[in-house]
Amino acid sequence: MRDKKKGSMILICGIALSICLCVLAGSVILHLSETFIRNGIADMAGAVGIEAPEQIGDIMHLYKSGDGLRVTGEEILGQYGYEKEVYSFVPVWFGVAAYTVPFCITLVMLFSFVLCWRHKAKETEKQTAALSGYLDRIMEGQYGILMQYDTGSALEDSIYKAVVLLREEREQAQRAKMNLADNMADLSHQLKTPAASIGLTLSLLKKKIWDEETKEDIGRMEGQVSRLQHLVGTMLTLSRLDAGVLELEEKAFDLEEMLVDAVQPFVRQMEEKGICFGIQGADGISLSGDFRWCSEAFGNIIKNCMEHTPERGNISITCRGNPIYTEIVIQDSGGGFDETDLPHLFERFYRGAGSSKDSVGIGLALSKSIIEKENGTVTAEKTKAGGARFCIKFYHCHRIST
Repeated sequence: MRDKKKGSMILICGIALSICLCVLAGSVILHLSETFIRNGIADMAGAVGIEAPEQIGDIMHLYKSGDGLRVTGEEILGQYGYEKEVYSFVPVWFGVAAYTVPFCITLVMLFSFVLCWRHKAKETEKQTAALSGYLDRIMEGQYGILMQYDTGSALEDSIYKAVVLLREEREQAQRAKMNLADNMADLSHQLKTPAASIGLTLSLLKKKIWDEETKEDIGRMEGQVSRLQHLVGTMLTLSRLDAGVLELEEKAFDLEEMLVDAVQPFVRQMEEKGICFGIQGADGISLSGDFRWCSEAFGNIIKNCMEHTPERGNISITCRGNPIYTEIVIQDSGGGFDETDLPHLFERFYRGAGSSKDSVGIGLALSKSIIEKENGTVTAEKTKAGGARFCIKFYHCHRIST
């Protein structure tokens, strides 16, 4: 408000100064005109008094009457070189002053308007910068900060109302996420106990003497219980990721060591299928993040590739880094993806055309959530040779908390 009043004061002062100059100039010009006219009449009367003193009285009475004198006077003046133009009677300085004074007044007015316009432009720039900074802080999650300037504009009022609504909605969403995470945690703990009990019972039953068909049934039940336990744990992890309560470490670790750890659970299955596996370019590359959860994310992707790679196929991991990000490309020699599956690969519980019967469709979704939490991105595509390719990029910046 102070800046706005300052701009108005500049304009008001400029107008007031211009009015004062107009009044002063008018008064001076009027006074000079009266003086000049009186001096001219006095000079004329003096000239007549010197040359014809005996007729001065009659001349002055005739001048006062003013009857028909102007036409005769114009003729006489013309005979002696006094033309109708005012410059013939008025001094040069008077004419210059008559044009200079209005010009100066006009300049003062223009200067005042220019100063006012510049002040308003700077005020607008300052308000725009303040609003931009305020919105930047809001984008960073600092909803509790108020605006530094309050000029009462409709735009600022609307922005402030929108920020208040966004803050309330964010708090409500955060509370809902926390409630979901708590409920999922409670549910998973409730499910883990009976699942563990069923698994233990099945292990005990398996030790007894049964016929082959019964043993196969017990084995299938064990597999389903193990699958249920894995699903419960994965759902709990996803809910904690969504709620932002999953604590991820941010420590430097060796990329090659993490990839070896991620592929370790699947080495035996790859050997049984005769799959050739290799890692290239990871030596000497370091990443910053949570080693265990990154290994979990890459393990799910490698598992997906292994399930879709035929016998004696191959899976390769190629790594390369640049000043902006580190890229890890995982590629297999399987059948690749259907075009209709590509937009939905990382959706939860989505099972593509080539998914195995035991697949739940949650592994890739979990990998995507973890990678994005670690300031990374993951995309999938079909290679020209027909296989699947996953491209993961970890950007070299500090993790942004949500």
